[in-house]
Amino acid sequence: MTSHYARITDQTVRRHWEQATKVNIKGERVVLDPDGPLGQAQWAKTRYGIAPQTLPNGYCGLPVQKTCPHANACLTCQVFLTGPEFLPELREQRTRTLTLIDNTKSCGHSRMTEMNQQVADNLDRMIGEMEDDQETENAS
Repeated sequence: MTSHYARITDQTVRRHWEQATKVNIKGERVVLDPDGPLGQAQWAKTRYGIAPQTLPNGYCGLPVQKTCPHANACLTCQVFLTGPEFLPELREQRTRTLTLIDNTKSCGHSRMTEMNQQVADNLDRMIGEMEDDQETENAS
């Protein structure tokens, strides 16, 4: 009986995963075709690779077997994904990042300003895409 319920739960999680909006650091929607030739492999990678690496503002798409050399650089990492469920955290992080940019500019720390501006730009694109998606859904 446990395996029956585990299968139902897995099917439910997969259905939600397939329907979920996924956005990368460029603000581009990530579409994974569940019925494509690699659908099962994509799901397995997601199911067993991303879930254990949940971040406060999204998910790391790096396979579990690999280590990340970019401590706390997720918003500039090509395998970072996020979705609408993280909009409050992303908006808060954007506010903190803009404050940090103002502080680094006023102190003349141009490299820190540049690095944080890249994060702010990525946050703007991700938040913008998800807000556009929500407006489209609400209009329908």
